[in-house]
Amino acid sequence: MDYTLRSAASAELKVILTWINSPHALMMWGGDLLTYPPEVEKTWREIGADGGNTFAFVDADGNIAGFGQTLPKEQGRVHLGRIIVSPDLRGQGLGRVLVRALIDSALENFHPETITLNVYHDNLPAVRLYQSLGFEVVSEDEGQASLRMRLNG
Repeated sequence: MDYTLRSAASAELKVILTWINSPHALMMWGGDLLTYPPEVEKTWREIGADGGNTFAFVDADGNIAGFGQTLPKEQGRVHLGRIIVSPDLRGQGLGRVLVRALIDSALENFHPETITLNVYHDNLPAVRLYQSLGFEVVSEDEGQASLRMRLNG
């Protein structure tokens, strides 16, 4: 099945939030600045979402399979954030397709020198995925138990 990355609206976040069933799951997805329980409008604001930086990953029927953000930072850098694939679709390679689509979107729209992301140490499938796409660990945050990773554009 084909999947497309398209601008997301806050209403689509409602689907994503059904995939997040605990404070830990919310932190793993969005970091420690988000508040539990997540609520659509509150979380939309907390993640700094807008139609230009927040994306739904949808199938041909419009069903949401994933979500992510491309967040322009200082000159020459875009940060990928809040990447998630539907729990029902995990393990099928969609994470790779989603992250590749986010990278392509960042490159096309912002022409960055560097693309970064953060991932928790214990999210080994994600760490392996990002490394297989060329991301390298550039630093560790022991307090947050996370890795900062970089891909040179």
